[in-house]
Amino acid sequence: MDVKEIGKEILRDPILSRLSILAKEKNIPVFLVGGYIRDLFLGIHRKDYDFTLPKEAYSCIPMIEETLHLHFFKIGREEINTITYRIIKKDMSIDLTLFQGKRIEEDLQRRDFTINATAFSLKDETFHFVERALEDIRNRVIRAVSTYSIDQDPLRMLRAIRYLCTLDEFFLDKGLKEEISLKKDKIKKVPGERVKMELDQILLSPRPEVGMRSLYELGVLFVLMPGLMELENLVQNEHHHLNVLSHTLLMIEKVSWASGWIAQKGREISLSQEDWLSLYYAVLFHDIGKQDTYSKDEKGRVHFYHHEAFSCQRAESIMERLRFSNPMRNKILRLIQHHMRILNLSLETKESALKRLVNQMAEETPMLVLLTLADKEASRGILSIQIDEVVEGHSLRILDLFKEKESIHPPTLITGHDVMALGYPSGPKVGQILKFIREKQVEGEVKTREEALEILKVRFGIDREI
Repeated sequence: MDVKEIGKEILRDPILSRLSILAKEKNIPVFLVGGYIRDLFLGIHRKDYDFTLPKEAYSCIPMIEETLHLHFFKIGREEINTITYRIIKKDMSIDLTLFQGKRIEEDLQRRDFTINATAFSLKDETFHFVERALEDIRNRVIRAVSTYSIDQDPLRMLRAIRYLCTLDEFFLDKGLKEEISLKKDKIKKVPGERVKMELDQILLSPRPEVGMRSLYELGVLFVLMPGLMELENLVQNEHHHLNVLSHTLLMIEKVSWASGWIAQKGREISLSQEDWLSLYYAVLFHDIGKQDTYSKDEKGRVHFYHHEAFSCQRAESIMERLRFSNPMRNKILRLIQHHMRILNLSLETKESALKRLVNQMAEETPMLVLLTLADKEASRGILSIQIDEVVEGHSLRILDLFKEKESIHPPTLITGHDVMALGYPSGPKVGQILKFIREKQVEGEVKTREEALEILKVRFGIDREI
């Protein structure tokens, strides 16, 4: 599609057509910019719009709101000219900013990449491009607009990687790769929540493994998460064919494989966006504590005893710096803490033990299964292949048990008042006893209140121990 056809396509969009009529009637110099135009040249239609106005046209924003029958909310900081006026709806988003510069050409020169430095005047129906913009869109090249693009906003390093993961068959310009490698330490100045937002989009992209490997190859990964550096040359035991970091990066790729494998086996896993993110971050952090627990026995065999606990400690530090929410942080830590549970099960493991695991992991059970299968598949050592069928069989059975909701939430048969009636004071001991009864329910040994009370009296008469 040539430039002329793209212009016609823009004006066929109902929202853009209405704004174009407004711009002409009221002489408002409003420009459509960036991704919407880029995607049209790529044959992609989206409902994400970016607009820009000269600063002196700021007073026209209410007219734009009235035309759209929508209202903007503000994000950013006025003192550093980063204010964005935003509208978010279920199937659409709109961002409006004011010029960085006096003219549209100056504004485009301050944008991140040439493929985004495009504009269409809704008033005059004219296009504006920086040098090489159309060529780079055609050739699928991600190139910085200028040599100071990264200096203006170091977060653009992560944004370049995000485009690499979300735009099909695009690649980073050699000069941009060199600049990112050279300036990678600048990312330390970016607030943690902004960094996490870009990392989230990379991990939720169609190719998260491409993003994480690119961050590693360009040196950015170790700046963001220095604790991963020691994993680069950390050798493992005979369950693994790769060092710890290579294993971790491969696991990112194998999460998709695990999801597909489960679907092939006729099981269904439905995760929220936050669950997928929690899973990917748990993969990234699950073995980060191995550097603290490396040891060799008298036969030269490598061990990482209790590395899960050390991985949790290091992961907590990273998540605090990047401002993870508490619910997501807790979910990730639980997955890390328990990531060896299914891998350590044997062929002789009884179903009662599987039920206890499902009860303990509750709603995080499917995520643990995905993490386990990805871990198994990224471990192609001599010993790991011997347990493939065991791990796969247990994983499928655990998913089946997860569907039986009583495995997760058994009905309440007794309460703390029943326990305290035996003479126990209110406190942790009461909780331990209730937990024991719930486990017996999960295992199928206790089905009625009468059975629960009988166990309570026989096993937990005052002064008895669990």
